[in-house]
Amino acid sequence: MTRLQTRAVLAAAMAGAAMFGVDAQAVVTTYSVTQTYHQLHPNLVSKGNDTVFTGSFQYDDVAQTVSGLSGSLTESMTGNTLGGIPMSTVALNYQLSSVNDGMGGLLVSVFAQNSTDVFTGGGFATGGTATYGNQNAYVTLYLNLADPTAALTADQTKKLAYADCTSGGLMMGSVCMTGWLKADGTAGGTMMGTAPITQTITVAVPEPESYAMLLAGLGLVGFAVRRRSVR
Repeated sequence: MTRLQTRAVLAAAMAGAAMFGVDAQAVVTTYSVTQTYHQLHPNLVSKGNDTVFTGSFQYDDVAQTVSGLSGSLTESMTGNTLGGIPMSTVALNYQLSSVNDGMGGLLVSVFAQNSTDVFTGGGFATGGTATYGNQNAYVTLYLNLADPTAALTADQTKKLAYADCTSGGLMMGSVCMTGWLKADGTAGGTMMGTAPITQTITVAVPEPESYAMLLAGLGLVGFAVRRRSVR
């Protein structure tokens, strides 16, 4: 059964439950997300050294909310060394910001620390800054509320961003590593370029929550129908 078929059956179950006075539940789906920032380095060698965020989150399609966004940010030269110091992967486990863009999407940001203060002076921003700050890092993803798996438009892609201001980052604490696109779609960030930027969101496999709710919904409808028949 495909995800769309599952949602259709579940929706029917929820509608049936509502008819019989049974409380319906939202569909909460777990998704996987990958963002890739094509990274140019001072020697103009970029192949195989992109900055990548991989993570997952839960989406409630009734409340249209995202929860539990977490993952890891692999800096562009992780696995290599700079001055004998190995580059590291930053864990991002604190979802602290979710903003509706007013155009059918959510900008959701996850941080390395339990704080939204990333840059010097506090805060974070899509479009970024190179100012080294608070030993923090973040990634912002864009979620299409109507279809989380939909490919992003050019304007939506411009809202993606990352920053690594930890001392384990590529610049070792002297400059925050940032990635984003300028208004004209060209590369921004503190390297020589971060374009193109891609984001892929897919349904996580398996989907235990969806199937559990599907079975529960069908079970409630069956129970309600049987109870009504007995009466």
